[in-house]
Amino acid sequence: MRLHEATARRYAKALHEAAREAGAVGPVLTELETLARTVAGDPEVNDVLVRPWMKPGDRRGIAVNLAQKLETSPLVQNFMGLLAQRGRIAYLRDIVAAYRALVDEDLGQARAQVRAPVPLTDEEKQRIGARLQQAVGKRIILEEQQDTTLLGGFVAQVGSLILDASLNHQLERLRARLAGG
Repeated sequence: MRLHEATARRYAKALHEAAREAGAVGPVLTELETLARTVAGDPEVNDVLVRPWMKPGDRRGIAVNLAQKLETSPLVQNFMGLLAQRGRIAYLRDIVAAYRALVDEDLGQARAQVRAPVPLTDEEKQRIGARLQQAVGKRIILEEQQDTTLLGGFVAQVGSLILDASLNHQLERLRARLAGG
């Protein structure tokens, strides 16, 4: 899995540099996300693009054609063709995530995944965002997920920083204290 992520980062970095030179970093991200959703959402398209027995040139043509139908830029069309030709379409989701991280770094922001048992209020989102921003020193973009396994509270993660303010965690700490005497 680590090799997979490292490969995805290399492709994302190369695309990011090309997009920066073209002055199209943001639009390329949007186009990549659209392509990734399309490929992931249509099993037939995905199957055709990852078939190892297809000629690389044929896979490239199909990928470029798909990108053209979605009206992406020539840069993204060529990138998709390259991925298909080299048999790397399966890496697309990881490439998009790595590219998004590079864009966030350029903008001085970070994404935080926040899990909570119920949807957070706007006030709660602001407080969590402010606390995380103070901890990491970057503007925070919250990506909220509902997690019904949590009894209450929330768990937020920005990179390797984890802020666990869940009731589950508090009960576990209390259990450990009681067991320890």
